[in-house]
Amino acid sequence: MKRFLKYLKPYTIKCILAPLFKMLEATFELLVPLVIARLVDVGIDGGDRKSIIISAILLFVLAAVGMAAAITAQYFSARVAMDFGKTVRGELFRHIESLSYSNIDRLGTSTLITRMTSDVNQMQTGVNMILRLLLRSPFIVFGATIMAFTVNAKVAKYFIYILIALFIVVGVIVVVSIPLVKKVQERLDNVTLHTRENIVGVRVIRAFNRSDEESEEFHLSAKLLMKKQLFVGRVSSFLNPVTLVIINTGIACVVYNGGMMVHDGGMAKGEVIALYNYMSYILVELIKFVNFIITVSKMFASARRVANVMDVQPDITYGSEEAENVRHTIDFENVSMTYKGSKAPAISDISLHAEEGEIVGVIGGTGSGKTTLVNLIPRFYEVTSGLLKIDGKDVKDYSKEAIRSLVAVTPQHSVLFSGSVEDNLKMGRDDITSEELEKAVTMSQSGFINEKEGKLAYQVSAGGRNLSGGQRQRLCIARCFAKNSPIIILDDSASALDFATEKSLRQAIASIKENKIIFIVSQRIGSIMNADKIVVMEKGSVAGIGTHDELMESCDVYREIYTSQVDEKEVAS
Repeated sequence: MKRFLKYLKPYTIKCILAPLFKMLEATFELLVPLVIARLVDVGIDGGDRKSIIISAILLFVLAAVGMAAAITAQYFSARVAMDFGKTVRGELFRHIESLSYSNIDRLGTSTLITRMTSDVNQMQTGVNMILRLLLRSPFIVFGATIMAFTVNAKVAKYFIYILIALFIVVGVIVVVSIPLVKKVQERLDNVTLHTRENIVGVRVIRAFNRSDEESEEFHLSAKLLMKKQLFVGRVSSFLNPVTLVIINTGIACVVYNGGMMVHDGGMAKGEVIALYNYMSYILVELIKFVNFIITVSKMFASARRVANVMDVQPDITYGSEEAENVRHTIDFENVSMTYKGSKAPAISDISLHAEEGEIVGVIGGTGSGKTTLVNLIPRFYEVTSGLLKIDGKDVKDYSKEAIRSLVAVTPQHSVLFSGSVEDNLKMGRDDITSEELEKAVTMSQSGFINEKEGKLAYQVSAGGRNLSGGQRQRLCIARCFAKNSPIIILDDSASALDFATEKSLRQAIASIKENKIIFIVSQRIGSIMNADKIVVMEKGSVAGIGTHDELMESCDVYREIYTSQVDEKEVAS
């Protein structure tokens, strides 16, 4: 939790004021039993009407001032907690954004979501409770004990016995519950994973009639979470009855011994009432303090989980080289890449040269390494061995801004965000003109958008759910064109397009290749057969490089792909 204290520094004054006002409230609260004791002994027993009025007015004043102090403290603590949560959540989000694909693959999306939401919320709640109760509850407990000794030291000794017993019980329960909280959060990760998978994959689940099975798995996961939460709840709830037994035993001792002393004339009635009130204060505050400790325990468990994510250093570090306005080239020199946790390389010993004005087609069977190859160019993943150069410089030497400005990517899976079509297309360039947007829409064959209500202002739902697969793909391609980067990667981005639309798209791509390097990854032979250079991948290695005619003569793998697709009439006419 220490690493998160820096996020509280901007709110130092509020962090001081919140507990100070709570202490002020507690101070007024501790004076109330003394006023009541005077009211009983002097006012009521003594028949002093003036004393009764003064005591009543004083009680109202103490209550009003205490309430004002409590409201002020609540405001400051709540404000600090909300600001703290906002800051931590923002820093965590920025850190996650800086992680590489391999980092995110290893951590898992569901875990990151849980830590961004539930864990940060738990930390936020913990900060609020600390500011409100960390000083107040111990102050009330020990203050009430001290005040009890000022009233009657002989009876007040029972307060010491009660405190020792309560601290033992609280300590045992806290030690037991802290490890359990971590397990609850881990179960919550699992529930989040099932939830996310079922929401994202709802169409596949329904298509394969797996709703009942998935529902059963989800309920099993939720049931396990419930069991863990119930167990923690039972351990925590055990505290209340034990505390009540101990406190009520203390109250009985105070009342009995106080009553005996009143009977013998060694103690006033109001003093017994004051001691009873102080004992009640201890009961209430200890129950609060126990809940506080449980909440803080959860906060520390959540803080460790958030810190574990923030401790993950990006696998990829960037240099300081900036992009130069030169004739662009890309060189793979004996490049290999192995995914984290994998025993075999995804691609191995790849050598390839591409230069401005070329369209490079990449084709091969499923799992042959096509996507891995092109993902190395924008440094989504890091080269394991060998050298990858852009414009003669190692990609590792470029700054993040430079490498992102050089490369525009249309991913294998179409990703659109909630908002207008225009907002989605402007993701690569905020300064793009209306004419450039229209050109990108036209080139990507996304003219369908002009038939939508609002055209470029048409609202896209999260993930583009209100668009067809082909429409999503074309808008993703339009976004890539709108960025106008010198290196364009289209990773199987036309798989949902009909042959006629794809043919028009290929013609549009050919018209802009003069000052760009364009990589087209595809399963379709027709998508890449007219490329200036075709890379044939097989089992992570290059099976052949050349034009269509050259590969038909020299590459058995390419010839097999061509023959199978021609026979199945999958080549565009």
